[in-house]
This record gives sequence, C-alpha cells and structure tokens, in this order.
Amino acid sequence: MEQKQTRPQTRYGIDFIAGVVTFAVSIYVMIKSITFWKEDFVDVFYYSSGLMPMMIGICLFIFSALYIRRTVKEHTLKGCLVDIKNFSIEFVKSKDVHKTLIGLVIFWIYIFLMLGKMPFWLATFITLSALLLFINWEKSAKKIIKLLFISGVATFMIILVFQIMFKVPMP
Repeated sequence: MEQKQTRPQTRYGIDFIAGVVTFAVSIYVMIKSITFWKEDFVDVFYYSSGLMPMMIGICLFIFSALYIRRTVKEHTLKGCLVDIKNFSIEFVKSKDVHKTLIGLVIFWIYIFLMLGKMPFWLATFITLSALLLFINWEKSAKKIIKLLFISGVATFMIILVFQIMFKVPMP
C-alpha cells in the first residue's frame, strides 16, 4: 500500500517576512518608476521609461499582498511572529550559518584587503587554501598537503585559463 506524501511543514513566519519584503520592494519600484517619468520630461506616463517598472511594481504589490493575506489567513499573525522568533534562534545557533559567515569573511578579506596589495596568484592561493582548510579541517599532515596542492593547482589553472589563454588582466 502506497502512502500519500505529506507536505513538509513550512516556515510560515518566513513566508510572512518574504511577503512584507516583497511588498516594500514593490512600493519602492512604483515610486522609482514615477521618478523615471519625471526625469524623462515627457507629458504622458506611458511614453516614459517608468512604464515597465510601474507594471512590474503593481504586479509585485498585488502578489505580495495576496501572499501576506494567505499566510495570515492560514496562520495567525502571532503564530507567524512566534515562528520568526524560533527561526531566528535556530539561525543564530546554527553551525552551518557560522561556517558560511566565516567563509564570507575570508572572501571579504581576499577582495578588500589582499587583491591589489599583493600578487594575484599569491592572494588567490592563500584564500583558496584558507577556505579549503577551514571547510575540510583535519589534523592530518597528509590532508593539509593535499588541500594545499589542490589550492595550488586551482590557482595555476585560473591563471593559465584566464590570464594566459584568454588574456584577461588579473587584478
């Protein structure tokens, strides 16, 4: 006997936040489309460059309002806020989130502190090595050498393909 698949529990608090953010974006798009019209110096709105953004903004406005309405209809606003609170606590405690943030910090250091201040190949090798060692950390010399080798080969391939073959100037 085949069991009917059940829909996994949704994060209705996140649905609510997505609706509110999309609603805010739609209002911004509609306001911006009016400024496009004013900057175009045309008399009629449908001749201006703001027409298409206005149409997109209106669609976003309607769909986000329906999305918020449906979410609040299926779950109370209080339930949504409780779900947002619970999700926020899970999010802050998540080890995957911490790893992702540290990875972003490594890339931030690479982009804003290393590129342009040291040779491209060296900055890329150090960044790739740091990222691979952080993600795959094992206290094993063999594993560390393997990851450093992979970083070196990847750096060499980036330089070979882009800088030498395609003649793309590297920072």
